[in-house]
Amino acid sequence: MYMGLGQQTETHVRRADTQEAYEAEKAALVKILTSQYTFTVYALTIGSESLYRGVDACDLFPRIVDARSTFGSIVKRVGTVDSWNKFQDGTADPIITGNCDGQPSLPGTTFLLVNAFGYWQGMDITNATATYLDDLQQAIGHIQDLAGLNTVEIMNGETGWPGDGGDNHESEKGTVAVAGTKNAETFFSTGVCTMLAMGVDVFYFEAFDEKHKEKSKADNGEERNEGHWGAFDEKRTPKFSLICPTFD
Repeated sequence: MYMGLGQQTETHVRRADTQEAYEAEKAALVKILTSQYTFTVYALTIGSESLYRGVDACDLFPRIVDARSTFGSIVKRVGTVDSWNKFQDGTADPIITGNCDGQPSLPGTTFLLVNAFGYWQGMDITNATATYLDDLQQAIGHIQDLAGLNTVEIMNGETGWPGDGGDNHESEKGTVAVAGTKNAETFFSTGVCTMLAMGVDVFYFEAFDEKHKEKSKADNGEERNEGHWGAFDEKRTPKFSLICPTFD
């Protein structure tokens, strides 16, 4: 199927916060990628918002280097995925530059997924797109300042907005991101489509509603329903147009 359609995927070793967890998931991936599906993998990321959860970049980077060595003959793009602010504020610098604690510099990663959500910052829909675009531009600008232009492939790893049935989310400043399909459509057409028009690939969170999905925790510790974030409902019907407008 993938060969015929020319499709590829980004896959990952999600549980890489500890060496033990990384080794376990890597072993499972080795069995799959060395026997089949090798042609389907476009990129491999190590960790899923590990820095956001407090993992030190110099603990994570050796696992990225190891994965690059292990899977280098199969996939040329190996990196990580994290929240936009961890790339913007310098937390991820050792991963970008390959320089940890004064040790001899190794080649930095050449593939990064940057997550950014106006919703999770509690932004009203009227300001959500501006916040989303500014966050990504700050993160991408910092990465390129360190690594140089066109040396790191950067994509928006996750963004989205909950539709009808989702939860609202209030920021510490009192602004509120209001869930709703109309707001999701607005964010997609003004935010996601703008980023695509700027030449940055976007992973939209997510394709389909998952009403069975467990709730996630926001920064304030409150639980939020993630069962209604799909661009399509559970019957695989699109909630709104996924065709981007033409920008002049």
